[in-house]
Amino acid sequence: MSSADQHEQFMAQAIEISRQTALEERSGEPFGAVIVRDGVVIAAEGNSVNGDSDPTAHAEINAIRAAGRALGTWDLSGCVLYASSRCCPMCYGAAHWAGIRKIYYGAGWEDYSDFYDDSEAIKEMNLPPEQQAMAPEQLLRQQAIEVWQTVRQERGMAQPESA
Repeated sequence: MSSADQHEQFMAQAIEISRQTALEERSGEPFGAVIVRDGVVIAAEGNSVNGDSDPTAHAEINAIRAAGRALGTWDLSGCVLYASSRCCPMCYGAAHWAGIRKIYYGAGWEDYSDFYDDSEAIKEMNLPPEQQAMAPEQLLRQQAIEVWQTVRQERGMAQPESA
């Protein structure tokens, strides 16, 4: 099987999961995700926001969690993520922090913007904090930095200049 055929097979699996999630199980919206390493499926999950009453239970997050459990590590370096739709900012960030360096997706944001418009969140995240809708404010910075300094000391790391 060619590499292109394999990619399409994994994407088809993610899309089928999205269909099952939304139309059969009705546990979440039509999103599915498959995580693969070395041509082997490590995790395949659907969106379960409704079923779990958890706004973070996106298909990609569920798949990242399942892959981490299956591999016994949070580090998913060498894994590829196949998502039935383009990742939202949260899922993209989670994939990044998990070490995933390649994402394939089916539907683009424009294909479901009548349901969810991720572009607004991205625009807002790029604004200065005081202009963001949730207006993040920094509190007790020095106390928070002290924890980071202690962790660095315990791990034998140098303190950054800015700390």
